[in-house]
Amino acid sequence: MKRIILILVAINLSLLFFLTPTTTMARAGGSMGSSGSTTSSSDTSDSGYDNYRGYRGYNNYGNNRFSMMDVVIIGFIGFSFLTSVRRNRRKNFKLPETYDELTPELNDCFEPFFYQVEDAWTKNDLATLRELMSPFYFTKQKRIINGYIRHHKIDQLDGLVIIDLQQVVTSSDQKMQVIVTAQARDYFQYDNKTTEYNQQIQEDTNIERFQEIWTLTWKDETNLQLCNIKTI
Repeated sequence: MKRIILILVAINLSLLFFLTPTTTMARAGGSMGSSGSTTSSSDTSDSGYDNYRGYRGYNNYGNNRFSMMDVVIIGFIGFSFLTSVRRNRRKNFKLPETYDELTPELNDCFEPFFYQVEDAWTKNDLATLRELMSPFYFTKQKRIINGYIRHHKIDQLDGLVIIDLQQVVTSSDQKMQVIVTAQARDYFQYDNKTTEYNQQIQEDTNIERFQEIWTLTWKDETNLQLCNIKTI
């Protein structure tokens, strides 16, 4: 019985690695946030992309007691294993090999669409995001925003600017994919904290460059719809 309980504890501690706030993952789609020396969290576990997923506490399982050493050892093993898995996934991911300049139609629409999505994201504007995203993807991102609202968090993207855009070459019946290279100062502000606290977070956050793959479809002849964002 105790062995079963130990296994359950290990699983739950491992899951907490993904479900508790981290210092990354803030932009729309749960992308990686900028680094800084503060403890402000740009996370999706408050939300998600995974990531974004749990803002609930966990009850104790079973009645047996465990020593603090048991908890530390089990947590360390689970953390190490899951960190290794995530690192290997990132290493194994490769950029699409075939890409080109954006088509004229996509080139005209994508940049304003990109900024519209990010602007709505930094305002926790679910109504606008619902219009810009596919129903399935919006459902995922809504979890993130709701987590931000519950924790009094607003994601900020200071100085956001697109540096380069490339379109992945796909067959005509597939969704469009755009490789976005951009940079911004990505950090959280809290509406229940002091001005000084929020200012310190801003000052301690660096401007960083990032790459993402945006998967899109045409909602109609002139409007795009966002289906997914993958951080590279």
